[in-house]
Amino acid sequence: MLSGGRARATEKGGSVWPVGAESYATAAGVPHAGQTFFYEYSLFYWSHELTDGKGQNAGVPDFKLRVFALAGKLSHNWGVHVLGGELGSYIAIPTVYEWVSVAGSPNSKDDLSNINVVPVTIFNHKGIVHWYYELQVQTLGSGYQSGAPVNIGQHNVAFTPAAAFTLTPRHDAENIMSRFDYVINDVDHDTHYHSGNEFFWQYDAQQQITHHMSVGLTGYFYKQITNDTLKGSPVVTVNADSSQCVGYKGRVLDLGPQITFPWGKHGALVVKWDHDFLVQNKPRGNGLWFQFGIPFSYLHHPAGK
Repeated sequence: MLSGGRARATEKGGSVWPVGAESYATAAGVPHAGQTFFYEYSLFYWSHELTDGKGQNAGVPDFKLRVFALAGKLSHNWGVHVLGGELGSYIAIPTVYEWVSVAGSPNSKDDLSNINVVPVTIFNHKGIVHWYYELQVQTLGSGYQSGAPVNIGQHNVAFTPAAAFTLTPRHDAENIMSRFDYVINDVDHDTHYHSGNEFFWQYDAQQQITHHMSVGLTGYFYKQITNDTLKGSPVVTVNADSSQCVGYKGRVLDLGPQITFPWGKHGALVVKWDHDFLVQNKPRGNGLWFQFGIPFSYLHHPAGK
């Protein structure tokens, strides 16, 4: 995304996982046995500041970042009972347009990003408690060019175990969600850069105010756990105060409002805005999301269940 040592956090400041995407009814709004759900995620993200290892402005001159991402996800419940739950699978395919400018020199690119393949998800439901656990595989980003000023997605494979739960008291009038992911990154075999492993906690709390709308708060906490390394040695960068940053570990706390509109019996439209706090070694900015999820049958039989 950028040139220069300060930008090389979890290679080029990115991640294989779209943190912040999951929110409303994550573990409750899943397909029933034999059913397929379609989900759509749209994000516009903007930033004017790149931070260093102490959370200060890294001093990148006239830094501007604009990202528009659009992703579709198909999730299917196979109706097979495994480990006390039901076996599911899904695939999510994101396409991204990215524009970045440094010192008045802009560059942009659009392409497919890291595809998320989940061969195994175990869905569980018991009263007001809904939960799942899964293993994800993130593929290489598409259209990678060594030395390009902008590349879409990360040029490494990753494996991500994850778990989520949703509480739905009072017949969905209230909704509380948490999801946890641990991203295990493989090395970028083209650059020999090995991004550190990453932990995500995504959270959401909603309250129904009418039969047609719920409001709440959503966000995430991101923390890089292990060092970035280059050819086996920890990456060392220089903070704005001239101190050293070893391992170039990123951190973000994100929070913002969310509005949800029911769509049919099992679907929903979500609009949310979030802002970055306590940022280290990452851009500090804002994200505007539009998301919806519906049973796939609605797309060709609107009255279907």
